[in-house]
Amino acid sequence: MTEDLWQKRLDREKQRVLALEQIIEDKTRQLYLANQELRQHNEHLEGLVQERTADLRHALEDAEAASRAKTEFVAHMSHELRTPMHGLSGTIDELTRTALNDQQRSLVGLCQESSARLLTVIGEVLDFSRIEAGKLELDMKPACLQSIIEDAAASFASSIAQKGLALTTEVFVDDPVWIMTDAHALSQILSNLLSNAVKFTDQGGISIQVKVTPVGARVRTNWVVKDTGCGMTEASASNVFSPFKQADAGITRRYGGTGLGLSIVKGLVEALGGSIEVASEAGKGTEFRLVIEHDRTGPRVAAANDGVGEDLAILDGKQVLIVDDHPINRTLCEVMLRDSACELFFAADASEAFAQVEQHQPDLILMDCHMSDMSGIEVSRRLRQQGFKSPILAVSADATLNNVNAVADAGMQGLLCKPFRRAELFEAIANSFGMLEHVAESASQADTAAEPLFSVDSALELLDGDQETLVRLCEVFVAELPRAIASVVEAITKADSEAQRRAAHSLKGAASIVSATCLEKMSARLEASAAEGKPATCSVEEVEAVAAATETEIRQYLQ
Repeated sequence: MTEDLWQKRLDREKQRVLALEQIIEDKTRQLYLANQELRQHNEHLEGLVQERTADLRHALEDAEAASRAKTEFVAHMSHELRTPMHGLSGTIDELTRTALNDQQRSLVGLCQESSARLLTVIGEVLDFSRIEAGKLELDMKPACLQSIIEDAAASFASSIAQKGLALTTEVFVDDPVWIMTDAHALSQILSNLLSNAVKFTDQGGISIQVKVTPVGARVRTNWVVKDTGCGMTEASASNVFSPFKQADAGITRRYGGTGLGLSIVKGLVEALGGSIEVASEAGKGTEFRLVIEHDRTGPRVAAANDGVGEDLAILDGKQVLIVDDHPINRTLCEVMLRDSACELFFAADASEAFAQVEQHQPDLILMDCHMSDMSGIEVSRRLRQQGFKSPILAVSADATLNNVNAVADAGMQGLLCKPFRRAELFEAIANSFGMLEHVAESASQADTAAEPLFSVDSALELLDGDQETLVRLCEVFVAELPRAIASVVEAITKADSEAQRRAAHSLKGAASIVSATCLEKMSARLEASAAEGKPATCSVEEVEAVAAATETEIRQYLQ
């Protein structure tokens, strides 16, 4: 009996085990199927992610291509718009120099005003495009804060007086404040704000207040530009920095404008590392508040050619070649230069330019950068390779950093941006001759050994006493020096003037930053001799010796 019970119990346990095994098998199968489904789902998701990633990559590539196309279009439009504007505004300016009766002078004045407004509109569109594309290039140099304010205020003095308004400027500091900034950008900010204030103010006045606060090695400038004009509602003020928008449609009809001025102001302020806000009340006026921090610096040393203006004597007896594929531009340059005692020649394309240079060997070339058959930059590069030594002044509507660098690399002596006035033309010409005179003076100076190898005091003076920054700069300099010297040595050895010019120019700039004066002067002489197609002014052994001595002295300073 007992044995039967145990057998039955054993059978029941076996059945339970079999049932459990079946349950486990079923669960395992379910898990397997679920895992398969999950794997398929993951593979599907990965496929979707890859497709989406590819779509995004293609979209990014399309966006970058569109951005490049837009940049190229803006550069092209800059040339196409500014070139006829140059002919128009330049011709009008020259017309004012002729004998006119009162009615004619009045009409010419209207033409000048209209062309200036059109040029402003073109400039705003191009500036906005550069800011939007992230292509805005700042030119940071020492500038006097008070001078920027005074110049901007003076440029609006006449229009403010004509409307019977008062203008007050206050800078809450006694001594001149010198800052590192892009003076043109800062002037443009202030000019746009003043232009708006004058436009929308019919009675009362306009004020500019600037508070200067030291912040370590920097200064914080707090600007307030305030007017008593028509003001804006809160809703309108919230959109005032948006592009292509004005307070309301009536503003555009009454005052005109593109609606880009304040958008450009905001972009420039932010590019300078600052911020801007507006406070306004309809019928009571508007107040713009800016905060920008700047590095402090010392007064800029005036360049030799500052204030040259219309110095006609600089061209006495010289032969000048004007290369431009547009007859208006050739004619306008001829008119602007007609009072100077120079002999003019003309070329409408690259082939004519080469022929005129070969025949006349001009003392100066005014070279248009953009021509149909070959760019003026390429023409200049080839002329330098052929040994042409006289200054070549680039003329272009494209003043972007890329074009400026291309002009310098081609061995040209500066870039004159269209449209330009007579005084600007002669100043650029004087500067172009001055550049060659400067390198000639450098080449004739005393032996390199007379110069200090490395001046800590001079370097710290340039950096406002920031020794930590000087140490970092010196570390980079000695790390890069072997490569830079190798480039110079290779160019001298191969007698490659163009490579020598580029390598020496690069070494000169690096040496000047850390005040390695001896190496800087040697590089300047090598650059000058290469630009003139002459043999190197020093041997490879001299270059290597000066570099080694300079490196040793800088390393001692670092230790």
